[in-house]
Amino acid sequence: MTDNSPETLKKLRLSQNVALIGYFSLLVILMANIVLMIPSRHFPTALVMLVIVGPLMFPLKGLLNNNLYTYQWASFLSLPYFAHGITEMSAYPELWIAGLAEALAAVAMYTGCVMYARIFKQQYKKNLKKEEDEVNKI
Repeated sequence: MTDNSPETLKKLRLSQNVALIGYFSLLVILMANIVLMIPSRHFPTALVMLVIVGPLMFPLKGLLNNNLYTYQWASFLSLPYFAHGITEMSAYPELWIAGLAEALAAVAMYTGCVMYARIFKQQYKKNLKKEEDEVNKI
């Protein structure tokens, strides 16, 4: 992006913060659920942690480095965690707050990622049009 208008940068920073807060909240909530609240009786904790929390490690570098492609596919990665949170709410009624927190964190991550990708692409299209107009003037 060549045009760094303050309002665009502010929107990008806000959406990035929402996505990262959702991401790290989801990470902490899942680890707390697995280790403290709902430990598995049938599988080792490390295996459950690897299967459930492991996929969240893939987008970490791209999210921190503002990689547009990572934000786009990380939004899809948050959807199974939303479904898992809703399922946990109904499976463990006494711990419904943990499932709700997981679902809300997944929604925050999804919303932030989608907002970031949308704003970035809109700004990119504006910049492309400006460059095209400048070329046509010459």
